[in-house]
Amino acid sequence: MRKKRKGRTSGKSTATYYYLFDNMKMVLIFLVVFNHLNARALVSADTTANYIRCAINIFHMPAFIFVSGYLSKKPQDALKNVKNLLIPYVLGYSLAWYAYVYGYGHELAYNILKPIQTPMWYLLALLFYRLTIEAVGKLRFAVPLLIVFALWAGTRAEFGNFLSVSRIVVFFPFFVAGYLWKSEYIDVVRRFRGKWILIPIAGFMLYAIPNYMISNGIPQTIFRGNSSYELCELTLQEGIILRLLVYLVSFTVILALLALLPNRKLLLSFMGRNTMTIYLFHVPIMYAMDGMGIFDTPQMMNLGAIAGLALVFSVLLGSPPVAFLYRQSLRLLGFIFFRSDRKVRDEGLEEEYDTEFDDWEFQNRIRALDSFDESLEEDEDFNEFIRNEEAEDSDGPALDEWGKDSDGTALDEWDEDPDGPALDEREEDSVGMVLDEEEEDPEEPALDKGEEDSDGNP
Repeated sequence: MRKKRKGRTSGKSTATYYYLFDNMKMVLIFLVVFNHLNARALVSADTTANYIRCAINIFHMPAFIFVSGYLSKKPQDALKNVKNLLIPYVLGYSLAWYAYVYGYGHELAYNILKPIQTPMWYLLALLFYRLTIEAVGKLRFAVPLLIVFALWAGTRAEFGNFLSVSRIVVFFPFFVAGYLWKSEYIDVVRRFRGKWILIPIAGFMLYAIPNYMISNGIPQTIFRGNSSYELCELTLQEGIILRLLVYLVSFTVILALLALLPNRKLLLSFMGRNTMTIYLFHVPIMYAMDGMGIFDTPQMMNLGAIAGLALVFSVLLGSPPVAFLYRQSLRLLGFIFFRSDRKVRDEGLEEEYDTEFDDWEFQNRIRALDSFDESLEEDEDFNEFIRNEEAEDSDGPALDEWGKDSDGTALDEWDEDPDGPALDEREEDSVGMVLDEEEEDPEEPALDKGEEDSDGNP
């Protein structure tokens, strides 16, 4: 049993949002299947179908990715994500490729790094999002910065279909927004008395944008997010404006879904729990049916038939038995290709490289220490202290100002002799013994420190 998600309002727990997100995913996965079937059957022949497809393309994947981000708040396990996303990606692409080549009889190179003619790019994007979200989620102003980056990416041809880089960049703001979204925000949206105004606002934008684009012959490829503005046959200004409108409309529709969809179990809520099987298998089946000419029959040439077929696809492929078989197959493949008990022995080398401070910080510390040394050398008191320690005076030891008595006379209080001159503690014989005046040879004059006798001995 899944854990309940709770929001908080004024310190009190609110109802769970478990079924709300199941219902959102239910609606969105149906729109995904419907749009794919619509594109195969009616778009080229029916203007209304073309309008509907354009409107759905604006928001359905952004909203789906937003929900995925909201449901990715747990600490991410790299191995688990690879098994749950990379294996389905390879499986789904292979099935779709096979159905496309042999269902249509067309030639298409098997290039898993460019998942064209399949919707599998979403799994590749989701894998990237989950592996990076814990770091990106800590970025200040993450969503606005990612939107700006996506607008810029549209000006560069380098962002294309390879590894779905362009789509990953374009839709990343929605995933981060969902990741950062809190249940408290849902409370606010659902309690807002004027929430119904979101329906006419979203409806107007979803009518006006397709109408403008279709009337002016502007391609809808900008909504897919997989090409630059130039490849979408748009100017720089048109591309930026349309992409900004995608963000605006999508977030408006997301708010409307959060505010208005029921937060209770519905008859078809199970579809929202099992969206992966629907997403993986509806495209190969669709290609096979299209290759057999089913979509060319008069019975399929209307929106009602397409909607009914999309519902059948969603119910059957999202049913618990199909989902159970898929999960067991995924576990088997994970067991075959991955060893969960394998551990890499610690070589102890990472401590040398994986440190808290990098080379730049280390060099800064070295420069700071050098600067500190220079400041000490420039300090007059410090220099005076060094000179007093190293100086050699022929008349006696060098004394600093702390070695003077009250009359200014340099005295060593430990070596004072009332019958002779004061000796500094440094005046020692050859074996390190301190000599006073009574131990000196009366026939030879006393030697100061630094002077030598006739034999060259100090």
